[in-house]
Amino acid sequence: MVSVYSVEAARNGINSILRPKSIAVIGASAKRAASGNGVLANLRRYDFSGNLYAVHPSAGEIDGIPAVPEIPLLPNDLDVALVSLPARAVVPTLYELAAAGCRSAVVPTVGMSPTELDELRTFVRNESLVVHGPNCMGVLNYSDAIPLWMFAGGMIPERPGNISLVSQSGSGFFMTRGLERARMSKIISTGSEIGLTAENYLHWLAQDSDTAGVGLILESLKDVPAFIEAVAELRRAGKPLVTLKVGRTEAGAAATTAHTGALVGRDDAYAKLFERLDIPLVADYDEMAAALELFSWRAQPGGKGTAGIRVAALTISGGQAGLAADLATASGVSLPTLSAETALEVQRLLPVEHVNNPLDTGDEHYEDKAFGDAVIAVANDPSVDSVLVVLDAQSTLAPVEFDFETRFYPELNRAAAAVPIPIVVASTSAASTHPEYRELAASIPLLRGIGNGFVALRALAGNSSPVPLPEARPAWAPSAATVAELRDDVSRRRGSLDSGTLSRLIDAYGLPFVSSVVVEEPTEAVARARDRYPVVAKISSPDITHRSDIGAVVTDIHDAESLTAALTTIADRVRSSHPNARIAGFELQEQVPPGIEALIGFVSDPVFGATVTVGMGGTLVELIGDAEVAHTPLSEPEAAAMIQRTRLGRLLNGYRNLNPPTDITQLTDTLVRVSWLAADFADLLAGGDFNPAIVEIESGRVRLVDALVERAAVPTHKGPQ
Repeated sequence: MVSVYSVEAARNGINSILRPKSIAVIGASAKRAASGNGVLANLRRYDFSGNLYAVHPSAGEIDGIPAVPEIPLLPNDLDVALVSLPARAVVPTLYELAAAGCRSAVVPTVGMSPTELDELRTFVRNESLVVHGPNCMGVLNYSDAIPLWMFAGGMIPERPGNISLVSQSGSGFFMTRGLERARMSKIISTGSEIGLTAENYLHWLAQDSDTAGVGLILESLKDVPAFIEAVAELRRAGKPLVTLKVGRTEAGAAATTAHTGALVGRDDAYAKLFERLDIPLVADYDEMAAALELFSWRAQPGGKGTAGIRVAALTISGGQAGLAADLATASGVSLPTLSAETALEVQRLLPVEHVNNPLDTGDEHYEDKAFGDAVIAVANDPSVDSVLVVLDAQSTLAPVEFDFETRFYPELNRAAAAVPIPIVVASTSAASTHPEYRELAASIPLLRGIGNGFVALRALAGNSSPVPLPEARPAWAPSAATVAELRDDVSRRRGSLDSGTLSRLIDAYGLPFVSSVVVEEPTEAVARARDRYPVVAKISSPDITHRSDIGAVVTDIHDAESLTAALTTIADRVRSSHPNARIAGFELQEQVPPGIEALIGFVSDPVFGATVTVGMGGTLVELIGDAEVAHTPLSEPEAAAMIQRTRLGRLLNGYRNLNPPTDITQLTDTLVRVSWLAADFADLLAGGDFNPAIVEIESGRVRLVDALVERAAVPTHKGPQ
């Protein structure tokens, strides 16, 4: 799915929603507490300075707000209407608003039926009025004190902040209640996104002067290219993005019988997209809150960023040091070994026998200044990108405990001012921190939880790489005319592609497939195999996908007698396991010498297009579960890096001398070619396997000996432009 609105239409619509000069609320009541009343109460509480109207057929005013009996009586330049009505009334009301010249509408309504949602989609496609929602909480613009929000009261702080949140979940608002120092600029609950999407709002926030960093609580993307461009805009504006992806356990690959479909789920595609774009992911609200605290601090005077994940951790107990080491590894940061020079300086300052990372500084057997100097020494180590200091900072400390921990903060402030990298304090507990500590830690972030601290530093280091540009089409790739002809051929197929169509695809993309012939009778097979032994025999049927699973593949056939026996055995096995299968005949193929078996496959997805997979191949592919996934198309460096990250890559490199090191040049080239095939046919093909791909040891020559490619049931993604 692509965005319904153009970039300009979406931006204008969002302007009218987030910075309106006139608002109408439809769904408030003078006699009862209707949902629209909460919105009116919010707007009145925060002194909305524009023109505010209510629409009600009989009330002259609602809560002191003038009401008009019908929509045509509203001003014809209305910026936004909040439509809080029963599901059946939403779309007719939107048509009235559009006819009255209203620019946008926020629709919080829940429970719309499939038919009503289809009617709303039709409206969005055909009308200029921009729709936000449905099934959302609305929007909170803290910077301009505009709360188009369904909860009444207590929403706008006295001092707005510099962080914005886009959340497809209405409960995302409550994540912001976990922020202790950072303050919000915007909270945007996008809901079902029939009209405006999270991608549209990310575009808008990239140019919002009140936003310095963005959190995204995401269920699913609607438009991946628009998302990538929005990330690029945020990156160019120097605004970091952190994402909480919910629903990650749901398998979302396209329905396919290819092995790749069993290996690759929708979450793999999301994870690889975020990895490719250098967008940090967090696991829960606490981690996101910690990351947003650092984003907010980074944009303030004295705040600092980092482009690296090498963290030095300091604790005041050995147990904390061990725990910090475990949590650092789980959080995705590295703990570099400190240099000999740093170790000597730390030992000069503190009574420590061993200087490790994490560093246990002990507790009270040193001067306060020595602690600060040790932090400075560690922060100045060339292998360190940031420093995390673990202290007990929770609000439940006893007075004597509070007093003991207090001594460290002046020295940490001094150290933070003396070094160019971030110094962060993480409390040992995720409980609320002591408010006095927040005041004492004047120039350093104070985060809740050791693991959250490490995750936040990883997030601070993200967003540093340029967003990769689309790959240029290689010279060897088939021309647009050839692709169009092949697409026309594929579009007429159903189920698994027949051998003719598959062969044309293989030839067009230059894949090193071992040639084969299909024969109808054993006598023809014997005649065709003469002077070609050894051969492999397989059943040829559009109804049988994994032929080896039913014994319908026989290898290493050396003579006519063995071939005849093999074909008889194959036919008997097929009749037994698939009595109703359509049989085209038998496939004869050259016997390829043994090598290392690889899998190259792809899966198409309605949102992401095609992803390509590489890993260990053969009949045990799903049991081994060796799969590295990437979005298509690939460059050669990306393909080579994918291979090296797999067990297959380790084996090709000569793992434990099981075989000599093997050149991966041709495997890399084959993976790139399959990625372009997958990208060009992402809307027409559900997925495919080239399994096994036999890689000759040492030389690296690749021979594809089997292929299964399946037609998509319905178009799933835009094809090549």
